[in-house]
Amino acid sequence: MSLTTVVVPASAQKKTDRLRTTQQCIDREIANRLTVKRKRRGAVDRLFVKQGRHEFTLIGGYYSSDLFSATYVIGGSYTYHMTEGTAVEFGALYTHANADVIRAVEDSRGSILDDDFSRVLLIESLLVWTPIYGKLRMGGQIVRFDLDLAAGLGVVDSPTSRGAAGVAGVGVKLFIGKAMAFRIDARDHVFRQELLDEPFLVNDLSVTAGFSLFLPFGN
Repeated sequence: MSLTTVVVPASAQKKTDRLRTTQQCIDREIANRLTVKRKRRGAVDRLFVKQGRHEFTLIGGYYSSDLFSATYVIGGSYTYHMTEGTAVEFGALYTHANADVIRAVEDSRGSILDDDFSRVLLIESLLVWTPIYGKLRMGGQIVRFDLDLAAGLGVVDSPTSRGAAGVAGVGVKLFIGKAMAFRIDARDHVFRQELLDEPFLVNDLSVTAGFSLFLPFGN
């Protein structure tokens, strides 16, 4: 059995070493790029930042009562955004007891209501959670939006009800620039109401739209 010895010239060895070093650098660079991509995957570019900002809102809309006829509702709210996903909101809504249906019942009994257009004031304190933030194309432009869930407690002041209320609902905000937003909210107000000497547990619904101003004006 014979053994063959292969002698590699020094110049060829150096060239091989340089190729290996270059290959290692390229592999390391690719690995670094992949790592950065993995870190960025799932991140959402938030051009409209809410955290630490104050939101002032004016709203108006539609109020549907269990015991009265549907009517308008107006109001406003203040929201402080603790983080991008959580906020506390304080709001007030004004509407009135549109008693067209009840007045017809009273007419059939041969009597009338003392006040068939009495005011209703709702004051709310809510915790708002925003689980969804995204963007969509509208009219050739990219519009950013978020969807939120709200729940909390309130107080109702009206001739037929004075007491606590539970409030829950959903909302959507469409952001305009860096300081404004158009918002739509649907809320369910649960409270006790007394009418014609009978108590009721009612679910009054409100659907409102309005504009919000964020302070400070910049992100």
